[in-house]
Amino acid sequence: MYIEIDLTTVPPTTTLREPDDFTRFKVVVTPAADAFVTPDALRALPGARPDDPAWEEQLSGMLGYAASKGWIRDEDGAIQAHVETAG
Repeated sequence: MYIEIDLTTVPPTTTLREPDDFTRFKVVVTPAADAFVTPDALRALPGARPDDPAWEEQLSGMLGYAASKGWIRDEDGAIQAHVETAG
């Protein structure tokens, strides 16, 4: 079996694939190179502090920098993030 995480959907979808195959286990992330996350999704994540003005100021600065580099998607304002593998 494996877990498929599709980062091309908003919100990302997680699906258990081949649930009857107990001979291997993996996680497949699509796409493997980049992910786009909207600012609202960032604010909704555990650990975010959208009520903290200093945190919001830092987030705005990060988004501004990303915009200056062309890393913001025009249609929804999502920031492009590189996906790294742990290990």
